[in-house]
Amino acid sequence: MSATVPILMYHSVDDSCDPAYRRWIVSPERFAEHLSVLRDRGYEPLTIANLVRRQQAGSLPENAIAITFDDGLADFGRHALPILERFGFASTLFVTTGYVGESARWLADLGEGDRPMMTWDEIAALPQRNVEVGAHTHSHPQLDLLAEADARREIEHGKALLEAHIGRRVESFAYPHGYSTPMVRRLVARAGFSAACRVADGLSRRGESPFALSRLIVTGEWTASQMEDLLDGRFAPVAPAPDRAAMQAWRLYRRLRSAFAGSRPTVAF
Repeated sequence: MSATVPILMYHSVDDSCDPAYRRWIVSPERFAEHLSVLRDRGYEPLTIANLVRRQQAGSLPENAIAITFDDGLADFGRHALPILERFGFASTLFVTTGYVGESARWLADLGEGDRPMMTWDEIAALPQRNVEVGAHTHSHPQLDLLAEADARREIEHGKALLEAHIGRRVESFAYPHGYSTPMVRRLVARAGFSAACRVADGLSRRGESPFALSRLIVTGEWTASQMEDLLDGRFAPVAPAPDRAAMQAWRLYRRLRSAFAGSRPTVAF
């Protein structure tokens, strides 16, 4: 049995964007090429909640993979979802609830503050289209820099809004920018989630905490050949532990920059 599971993290599937956002956008044609590789290699895409359930039950298939999207951008419904449905693949979409039906204003620094978001009606229809709807907070903050009460409100409010609109329990969560701390992960668990994703840009280890699932960043530069390399193990870093010293140092830097320079913390997906 493989010791790792690929969990892929996408943001946008579209043809055009501001140059500053280029890394985070994958063209529809390239996205279809990625899924073709998964199909041809016999991979079984699972939602995050299903992946965790099956892992805990000891029934996770050898060819398990997860396809996730952050934010809830309108291009998911316009471009990504029709391709996913063509292949018959399940996916998970993590929605930032404070911008639903509006635009991704937190992306203004990357020239994409006007990129449209999905509407509530579109989101409510997703579970019937083989998409798990997960939470991504209400306003997309860096949770590890917030006071505990503020972090709790972001986590719980986003979950409550999603459940009210889709009419079912929201089981999975993704940390905005990938940042969390033990306190943040405890808040997510206490809010009633069963799984949460970080970034880490590495393969998820079977047996890692369900509240610190590692994902691989899929960028616009990824070709079908690179997807094949990943699945063949030619470039497949295993994600490091979530609270390693380097991450703690980076968090301290961001805190100091925010507090003393009067600037917003650096965006890092």
